[in-house]
Amino acid sequence: MGRDHQFPGRKARRALGGAVLLAATYLLSGTTWAQQGFRADADTPIEVEADALEVEDTRQTATFSGNVRVTQGDIRMKADKVTVHYNGGGQGSSRISRISASGNVLVSSPDQQTASGEWATYTVSSREIEMGNSVVLRQGENVIRGSRLKVNLDSGHARVTGGTGPESGGNGRVKGLFQPSGN
Repeated sequence: MGRDHQFPGRKARRALGGAVLLAATYLLSGTTWAQQGFRADADTPIEVEADALEVEDTRQTATFSGNVRVTQGDIRMKADKVTVHYNGGGQGSSRISRISASGNVLVSSPDQQTASGEWATYTVSSREIEMGNSVVLRQGENVIRGSRLKVNLDSGHARVTGGTGPESGGNGRVKGLFQPSGN
């Protein structure tokens, strides 16, 4: 075999390197989903609306069900069920510690950016979102698929992992489809 069959030529290496750089930049740079798209001001109120609400004060939870919509700034979440976990703050106030969503979860932000999965957890103190089971990230025509996504909203660090078995909704691999910038 010739050298070109063993190693890609300069043009192919440049294209491959560009694709890898695009993927890394797309996920981790200052203009990615994590830092720009999926970024909400922590001081912005969290608004929740649904068909029904059940509060269990002894467990410090409020469970919203039926066509649930959650909004914080420009970030939107839709799900079948959302449970808000809170800590008593004293003097009649409470602080949200965690938001758990399940069933057809879709998180969206401006600029055609979305993430979907079967469940999601937003931990308020660490400002981290974790999503699981057949996660699909989209920005325009670009798509990344995996079984689990973890995003730190402060640092912009995002990680998509694959998993195996029916509980993870994946085949062990992460897949990406990146369209040329002209598309």
